[in-house]
Amino acid sequence: MRGQAERTVGRTVERTAARVVRFGDPSAIALAHETLHAPRGNEVLVRVTHAALGSTDVLARRGGYVLQPLPGFVPGYDFVGVLETESAVSAALGLRTGARVAGVLPRMGAHTTRLVVSPTFLVAVPDALTSEAAAALPLNGVTAALALQYAGDARSVLIQGITGAVGSLAAQLALRDGRTVLGTGTTPPPGLTAPDVTLVDYRDPRWPASVRSQTAGGVDAAIDHTGSPLVREAVAPSGVIVRTAFAGRPGHERDDAVRGSAAAAMRRFGHPREIVCSVPFWVLRKRPEYRRMLRGLFADMAAGRLTVFEPEVMAFDTVWAAHRAADARPAGRTIVLGM
Repeated sequence: MRGQAERTVGRTVERTAARVVRFGDPSAIALAHETLHAPRGNEVLVRVTHAALGSTDVLARRGGYVLQPLPGFVPGYDFVGVLETESAVSAALGLRTGARVAGVLPRMGAHTTRLVVSPTFLVAVPDALTSEAAAALPLNGVTAALALQYAGDARSVLIQGITGAVGSLAAQLALRDGRTVLGTGTTPPPGLTAPDVTLVDYRDPRWPASVRSQTAGGVDAAIDHTGSPLVREAVAPSGVIVRTAFAGRPGHERDDAVRGSAAAAMRRFGHPREIVCSVPFWVLRKRPEYRRMLRGLFADMAAGRLTVFEPEVMAFDTVWAAHRAADARPAGRTIVLGM
């Protein structure tokens, strides 16, 4: 896949990118050999080696993602790669040519062999981590950490989908902070055991009442990726609900997400109040804070204090099979494209 597709020619860069040429099943992905501009100003060139393929990419490919309303885009928010050029800004950040870097983009585009990007979105990958494992962390880790930050000083936290990639990281971070953790799910997430968290069976329509009975009136905070109104019944009136996503009905995901976001915004001062956690917008606006957060998450992972799902690496030129695997939502695993 490399070679001709990854050369720098004059003032341009050649690459191969996975583009969504229409909305639909994995056949909607096309590998396109493209030319893009070489780095300008303080931009840098990154040779992407690994990029995560998650539920947001699947939703975007199907046409249900609010931030990608039209086909023609390259999916992928987070990646690991090697810095091929540097600039004054990258040097000031301690990132020099040849460094292994990772990042979260404020807009999709990581499923490609090369990126021209601002170094303000990049951090160094610790030597103790493989690139495959590191690629499973950035977007999921920042989402989990930011959601807990929005939860404030809540001592009890309900995590919707605690067995998912974001939920398991949020649970680990919350437990590290000394919080009481409850989660909807039927089995503990990898790395955690039943004594660590209290599991609530989401298949029981009365599960919010179960949460209230176990927490003397409701949890202080909930982290939710479904948009379900039932979550409000599990949270104390003085608490907060952090909405990281809105699942939506099949075929209506985009409209449901817009309505869910609007409803959450109207409840910002409600009882309980709601906050929408939009990682792409936050990364764009809070770059120094984002970099500190991601560096800390990588440090925790390198030290064994944080565990990500085992990466299932699939070759970039089998991207259609990778999307089919992501469609199946493999339990306890994260799909990672290897370039």
